[in-house]
Amino acid sequence: MKTRTASFVFLAIGLMLPMESEAQQAGDSLAVRKAAERAQVRFERIRKLNLPRRDSGPRGECDARIGRFCHWNSADDTVVAPEPASVSRAKQALLATLDTLSRRSPRDGWITGQRIRYLIESRDDSTAVTVARGCRAEPWWCDGLLGLALHEAGQGAEADSAFARALAAMPERERCRWTDMSPLLDPAQRKRYGKVGCGQNEDVAERLWWLADAFHSLPGNERQAEHFSRHVMAKILEPARIVYSVSWGNDIREMIVRYGWARYWTQRPGTSMEPYGGAISGHEATPNYRFIPVSLALDSLHDLAFDLDHARSAERYAPVAANRVRAISPQVALFRRGDSVRAVVAYDVSTRWPFDSGNVQSALVLAADPHFAVTASSTSPRGTLAANIDGRPHVLSLEILSPDKRHAAWNREGIWLPAREPGSVDISDILLFEPGEIHVTELSDAAATALPGTAVQRGKTGFYWEIYGLAAADSALPVSLTLTPAGQSALRRIGESIGLARRLSPLNIAWRDSPTMGGISSRSVVLDLSLVPRGKYVLRVEALPEGKPPAASSRQILIQ
Repeated sequence: MKTRTASFVFLAIGLMLPMESEAQQAGDSLAVRKAAERAQVRFERIRKLNLPRRDSGPRGECDARIGRFCHWNSADDTVVAPEPASVSRAKQALLATLDTLSRRSPRDGWITGQRIRYLIESRDDSTAVTVARGCRAEPWWCDGLLGLALHEAGQGAEADSAFARALAAMPERERCRWTDMSPLLDPAQRKRYGKVGCGQNEDVAERLWWLADAFHSLPGNERQAEHFSRHVMAKILEPARIVYSVSWGNDIREMIVRYGWARYWTQRPGTSMEPYGGAISGHEATPNYRFIPVSLALDSLHDLAFDLDHARSAERYAPVAANRVRAISPQVALFRRGDSVRAVVAYDVSTRWPFDSGNVQSALVLAADPHFAVTASSTSPRGTLAANIDGRPHVLSLEILSPDKRHAAWNREGIWLPAREPGSVDISDILLFEPGEIHVTELSDAAATALPGTAVQRGKTGFYWEIYGLAAADSALPVSLTLTPAGQSALRRIGESIGLARRLSPLNIAWRDSPTMGGISSRSVVLDLSLVPRGKYVLRVEALPEGKPPAASSRQILIQ
């Protein structure tokens, strides 16, 4: 009996030792966390007492009212308020403290999150990535932190992979929150599609994220990674002391998800009674843009519309790859090649800084779905890019990047050339080109000197088009070319057609053509527009094939 008792007591003591050790470790971890929280609170107090003074605020109504907050987009925010030296020193001291404490409690995800947050604030993205790779907290949280750090460092493909792992492993409720796109849609889109993401309308969500990706020519989906990064940052900020003099709430989370987290803060001047009582404003990364399409017809790619500077947008984003994005209007023309379509895009940003010097990457990306794209590229700020695609509707994305200066020129639109009815005659788009000494007889000749838009000077301009489906009976094909002022009312057009109003057509010519039968019949003309008044016009080419409906093609041009 005594032996058994002694054996039992020894066993009990042996079992208690690791339990006491675990309890001690838990106590140590709690003490480390408390020390980290106190250090973070001390820093935020220093920051709040030294906020730069700026009389910032909306010029009129808020662009968005989100709970307790008024959100507005202003050009003033592109001028970043410098961080006081005292705040910078305090931040470095905080980072040193968090680094030391993380060694004592390496599995503390809160401390790791705060380290990455303040490293990103300090623009030390490489160290943030290193810290995230060494994270030893919950795996899904570590992957989320790594995705955030990689995204901020501009490593798009790796960020996508990290977020994919995080989404696969995180709790269902958290995954639903992260994948919900509804806050990013405007009221009309929400009314049409309802909830998008979180298991509902996933096909719409996939298409929206594809279309909203800022640069189809770069690896990864930068806009989607930004969305997930915002959710990670919201979780970092939620349990921590923040600059605003209010408690955390869902309105702060929504504001972060829609517009991003504040990169710096300013405070309005206070009063003599309350010198530190002025309203505090958070400033997200700017300038920012709306990359989610503004149109509703997501199932009709050729009807897509984008508006980077959409007023009162439900969401905005400042790309990592380019902190300035300028919308441009290149010349786009489509030509039939059997069952395929040749897309030709001419552009010119060579006179705009910073594309006028240094490294330039130009890319034309054509895609009918998120899974495959056709790309043509160049290193010139001016030129013509062309590619063959199938007959489906496609998204056309022209992306011209200056990686050194982080500027971009950008155009995205839907294109489609419907299949030609059997036995019918059709005319291609009209391509504007700069005429030279050689007569243009092929598309490649016209594309070589294609104008970078639809604005032309008062002088000589070339126009190229193709006719498809002609038969032997069309050997003397009647063709006409007219130039009429754009924007004429229907009443005016009716009056002109019945002779009650004088035709306002500065150019109207007709001839009989001898085109190539059966295949592609190419034609180009050079017009002298020097006597045509400046303004917007519609150029129309019409052919009258024997025994078939007329075929026509139009393009609006601006004569300068």
